[in-house]
Amino acid sequence: MMAKNHIMENNDHWTEIEKQALKGVTTFEDMLPIAITILKRMTELGKPTHQVCGPISTGGRGSVQANSEYFKNAIRVAQERGLVVFDQFPFQEKMAELAAPFEARKEYCNDILHVFYRGIFKSGLIDTMLFLPDWQSSKGATWERNEAKELGITIKDYPEEWLPLLE
Repeated sequence: MMAKNHIMENNDHWTEIEKQALKGVTTFEDMLPIAITILKRMTELGKPTHQVCGPISTGGRGSVQANSEYFKNAIRVAQERGLVVFDQFPFQEKMAELAAPFEARKEYCNDILHVFYRGIFKSGLIDTMLFLPDWQSSKGATWERNEAKELGITIKDYPEEWLPLLE
């Protein structure tokens, strides 16, 4: 489990209103308006909005912790390189809490994808999805790539020259 408020403290796109609203979320449907509000604020910057995609809970480096650290570094590097990146990590703790009953039954929580992420992608507020090299090992990232194709969202590989900076 990641540390509380890991990225929220450094995420300029969040306000105290969204931070408090996230604490009160009880469903994946409740999270979506928070994400949409943040994404709308990000579009006001006048630059394309990106989302990094890759393994978190399945595949990748073999654990949620290792995947999360790599993923967070990928977001940080992309932001440092001037990209506007929607950072989904402030939602991770609440997602894990909502997905716990599914995990207890050894099931993948598809609501993360079908409710939360599909709603984000259908909003039209994500312009480009950047896929980490090991995206194919992730159930979620594979779904995201298929969803991006279906919705006409630009798909790009995470820049190879940035990869050494992630380790």
